[in-house]
Amino acid sequence: MRYSAMAMLVLVMGVGAGCSITDTATDLRGIKGIDGDKLTHINTRNYAINLFMSKPIVGDATLHATVQSFADEAKKVGATKVRIVQSDTSVMWYLIPGLGFIFTPVYTNVAGDALLP
Repeated sequence: MRYSAMAMLVLVMGVGAGCSITDTATDLRGIKGIDGDKLTHINTRNYAINLFMSKPIVGDATLHATVQSFADEAKKVGATKVRIVQSDTSVMWYLIPGLGFIFTPVYTNVAGDALLP
C-alpha cells in the first residue's frame, strides 16, 4: 500500500513537472501597503524533475525561473513594482528511495505583493 501511494505521487509530480501555478488575491478589503500603494498578493510555484538533484530535465523550478514567472504575473495585473516577501525551494530526493537521487522532484515557491499605481 505504501509503495502504491508513492507511485501515485511520482506519477502526479511527473505530469505536473514543467507547470507554473499562480494564485492571486486582489480583494484586501481596502487595506493598502506600507507606502499607501494598492496591493495584489501573488503566489507562484514552479514544478520540475531534476537529474541528480540539480540539472533540470523536465520543467525549470530554479529560483530565477520562478521569479520570472512571478514578475510576468505582476505585469499582467498592471504592477509597476513588486515586493517579494518569501521564497523557498524543496528538493524531494527522499520520496522514492534510491530512484529519488537520480530523478528528483523539485518545486520552488515565490510569494509577494504587486504594487499598483
